[in-house]
Amino acid sequence: MIALPTNMPLIRVGRDSVTLCQPEWLTNKFTNAATGTNVPVWLAEDISRGVENYLTNHYQGSVIDHDVLLDQIDTTLLKMGLNNVAENMDKTPPPVRISLNELARRAGAGYELAFFHLLELQFLSAATGGALSLECHGLTQCVRRLSSSRKWTRRCDLLKAEIESFLEKKKKQAARLWPDLEITVNQ
Repeated sequence: MIALPTNMPLIRVGRDSVTLCQPEWLTNKFTNAATGTNVPVWLAEDISRGVENYLTNHYQGSVIDHDVLLDQIDTTLLKMGLNNVAENMDKTPPPVRISLNELARRAGAGYELAFFHLLELQFLSAATGGALSLECHGLTQCVRRLSSSRKWTRRCDLLKAEIESFLEKKKKQAARLWPDLEITVNQ
């Protein structure tokens, strides 16, 4: 059994990326969609809580595809007669967080090529899935894991620079294909 940080399922974005379904993200989706319509903000917030309740208490899986979630939301809004809110609904997935340390764990100590391959797959999956925000985190732990080093060494500096260079290259490539995609890297 896995323990999710929230009781809501994870959201699958693309083929291989998953991200947390956070209440704030849902609330922002609904309140932004209600802006400029005759739907008051309190109703949009109430609908968001209803979706959260459904995902927490009634959804059977631990992962839901982003497209499936949006289709269910659209269907529900249309049944409620809130066509204008459904039309205004932003179809963008939530930000996708990529744990560099987890990718390093999956690749194995000393297997930098496998790590870079896994990282590229995560980028492609999230970007082709429609994500507009990628957050890479855990760079320092990732470097230590890949280099099998307890103390920071010159090899760690070189590997960190190589990973940062790779991420910068991916940012530039992504900017050409997906100009709205934002990529951030946290240590």
